Amino acid sequence: MNEFSSNPSTRIRRTAQYGPVTIALSVVFGVVFLVESYVDGGGLWQISASTLGKLGGNAPVLTFGEGQWWRLVTAALMHGGLLHIAFNTYANLIIGSAIEKTLGPGWVLGPFVFSAITGSLLSAYANPANVVAIGASGGIFGLVAMAAAISYLAPRLVGFSRSVLVQWLVFALAIGVVAGFDNWGHVGGIVGGAICALVVALFKRQPVWVRKVGWVGAALGALVMAGSVAMAAQHYLAL
Repeated sequence: MNEFSSNPSTRIRRTAQYGPVTIALSVVFGVVFLVESYVDGGGLWQISASTLGKLGGNAPVLTFGEGQWWRLVTAALMHGGLLHIAFNTYANLIIGSAIEKTLGPGWVLGPFVFSAITGSLLSAYANPANVVAIGASGGIFGLVAMAAAISYLAPRLVGFSRSVLVQWLVFALAIGVVAGFDNWGHVGGIVGGAICALVVALFKRQPVWVRKVGWVGAALGALVMAGSVAMAAQHYLAL
């Protein structure tokens, strides 16, 4: 079944089968955003850079300079405003649910966290020391890149349209250039997603193991995410 043979958002809405892991991840985005808004004084349209930095945004001077590596993960759970989180949540629901229905639920959380880390690393390395980068897009770019790469490396495991996914990546990167988004984080996420696809390809002749490995990755991703959030909370409460 080709999840991307037509408009993917239409197909997913029609089947009403949003994946449980994808939904849970989207809920995390929402909860974190509400915390941001509360700390920032109740605003929704734009969260201040000061609040984002306090709560776990990825600022090189803190991530590298102070050794606060947990920011590589927490930054990917944060958003700068209502439109930002709305777009990323929508994109996450589409690509995440498609991956859940083909590779299994385990192949959403682990690759998302891994791609978020690779995206945050490249972003922190390439951006000025005082820039605070946030957003789930690095992890989402990773999921899309993983799906695109798997459609080439192990096409029998999925029914994705490689051309549609690649076009999406190119189009989204182009928008990032025009709008001045943090494309370093996006490119880093793509690299992370490609690495995850290579792992899937190793087990392409053993579909049962694909799902098992996915759940191991999901468990590790959940632990890394929970630990990072706990460290961010401890840091904020100590301010």
